[in-house]
Amino acid sequence: MKLTTCGALLLAVALVGCTDRARDRVSSLVERAQSVFGSQDTKEPAPATPDLLTQLISWEAIGMNLAYVQQRAGPAIRSEDHRHHYMVQGCQLVLGSDGQDKAIRSVQVALSPGCDVDIGGLLGMLKRQPLNAMTFGAFDEAMGSGQYLADCFRDCGNAYVPNVYLVEQGSRALQFRQVMITAELATDPAMEAAGRWADAMVAKKSEDWVVRDLGFNCQPQKYRNVAAQALHAVKPEFFSFGDELEFPKCPTAEVAANSEPKAGASTLLAGMVMVPQQEGQCDMEYDKRLRAAGLKANEVSIHGPEGQDFKGYGCAYRITPAPGNAMPLGSTVTYRSAWETG
Repeated sequence: MKLTTCGALLLAVALVGCTDRARDRVSSLVERAQSVFGSQDTKEPAPATPDLLTQLISWEAIGMNLAYVQQRAGPAIRSEDHRHHYMVQGCQLVLGSDGQDKAIRSVQVALSPGCDVDIGGLLGMLKRQPLNAMTFGAFDEAMGSGQYLADCFRDCGNAYVPNVYLVEQGSRALQFRQVMITAELATDPAMEAAGRWADAMVAKKSEDWVVRDLGFNCQPQKYRNVAAQALHAVKPEFFSFGDELEFPKCPTAEVAANSEPKAGASTLLAGMVMVPQQEGQCDMEYDKRLRAAGLKANEVSIHGPEGQDFKGYGCAYRITPAPGNAMPLGSTVTYRSAWETG
């Protein structure tokens, strides 16, 4: 059996007897030994807990107990409608919670000079991406297939400041959670960029379709390239990620969601139907769902996974136009499915 320095010295006490003089002598030797060699009985230090900001600006934050944040950061600055405002290490955060205010469902970070954080890892990038250097173009390059949306372009009134959005739904590995950047139409660069986007759509469609009907939110892929070019250099005000983020939905889709289902095709407007959502994370009968909605299914079957949006063998993925878009009755919807080779 291996003895420590202190153990050996204590054994010496037992050998020479438990006299006061012996104990004093050994105590002196122990102190001298510890000062020279250090104590060999010291345990390894426990690993440091990651700082709170690092934890909150990561996918680890989604599902985290709100009480854990309150324990480390204190009470929220203010809370309303399940949104809790915090200032953490110079960053303004809004944590969206579930109906019971127990678990975090989303995180919003305001871009500000004092919030110097790296979001490259969260976006799946191999290089560092400082949040303060984020633009719509940089975000689009990192994510690749998001939807450009807007609250309003013109005659929006004074009740609120409208926003433009770039929303990306994550891959299966990210449990299809959403990532989003938002810019307020309150600065000249943002307003001028949104104006170019709107003008290009008005030239192809009509003023009513763009300004009143917000039809572009129902067909976000139709003028995606125009929006991407116009907003490329615009810096957002907010970066958000998590479940059920708030952004404009197709008006016709909302009408359908709030109305009684009817027999046959789910008609939204005259001659229009909505591309149906998939059932669960892996829908192997998506062709039947399309036909029931009055649409045609064009399944592209490939021999193996292709792209980061692959959802599993036999599952429908890369659906074009995306679910939620309004399409004329009888339109063709294309999607991919993959199968193992024998």
